[in-house]
Amino acid sequence: MVGAVIVKKGKIVSEGYHRCVGEDHAEQAALKKAGRKAAGATLFVNLEPCCHTGRTGPCTDAIIKAEIKRVVYSVKDPNPQVNGKGAKILKRAGVIVESGLLKKEALLLNDSYFGYHKNKRPYIILKTAQTLDGKIATITGDSNWISGPQSLKLAHRLRAEVDAVVVGMGTVRKDNPALTVRLAKGENPYRIVLSGSLDFPPRCRLLDNNSDYKTIVASTAKAIEKFSRTKRGRHSLIYWNLRTDDDGLPDLHDFVTKADAFGFRSLLVEGGGRVATSFLRAGLVDKYIAIIAPLLLGSGVCAVGDIAVRRLTDAISFDRYSFQKNGTDNLFIGYPKKTA
Repeated sequence: MVGAVIVKKGKIVSEGYHRCVGEDHAEQAALKKAGRKAAGATLFVNLEPCCHTGRTGPCTDAIIKAEIKRVVYSVKDPNPQVNGKGAKILKRAGVIVESGLLKKEALLLNDSYFGYHKNKRPYIILKTAQTLDGKIATITGDSNWISGPQSLKLAHRLRAEVDAVVVGMGTVRKDNPALTVRLAKGENPYRIVLSGSLDFPPRCRLLDNNSDYKTIVASTAKAIEKFSRTKRGRHSLIYWNLRTDDDGLPDLHDFVTKADAFGFRSLLVEGGGRVATSFLRAGLVDKYIAIIAPLLLGSGVCAVGDIAVRRLTDAISFDRYSFQKNGTDNLFIGYPKKTA
């Protein structure tokens, strides 16, 4: 997410932002609005201007052509095609270049983009909707709906912002989710069922409503071979054949490798408890969003199971975190510390 503002003699001349893939980048949108007023002005942008040709031309060329005098950007673009090259090109053309303004805010704004390039793998967000005592369902399995209307909208917005949503078979069988974007603007992500057992329920929207061919089944070779031969297994599904771990379950690191090879940069893990626990135990969660409803259940289904913590020093802690109000719920947004 990139926005740009052009300022001249202390006044805003124009603004622009990158609306979607294929459209003008923020700088180019702002420059087109400014026209000749851009000459001699300062351009503020939250990401280093690009210097390569993709679906649009280089922003550096447009900036130089518009005779912008000074460029102030928040943070260097980690994309290897840019990564400091944009700033160098501008400097060589005589443009004054400064960086670091609101760097922390800029990093948080595009955490998945920076995380993808830093980790060299898809950025993984774990989301849970739980009670104050950490339950995602009652002892009988009732969970509709723990979170309030605003949090449901947030969940749909998160789906629109990632490449794919991941759920386990427990969630498929219990909730029969569609995993589409309905309460927010944006495209539907890919839908991934990650499970060692492909025991789908008789009615399953992820299988039956797959006209966009975006349902992915990630499982073991044995399970896929058996299911793919069935009538339902031939519903134009995408299969990821995963290695098994020491427990005979799909290996999560192999799963992430497959997701990276498929071209995914970001994944949203929506549940349920077993899948959430597995990703936490594997150290693969980059961002954890807990939607906390003002409810107490006592006994029930836990949001997170055994993550092999035997001492407090082994607990997962967070580099940064915050609490936010969201309708009737509270949000915990944290970034787990990575251990060597």
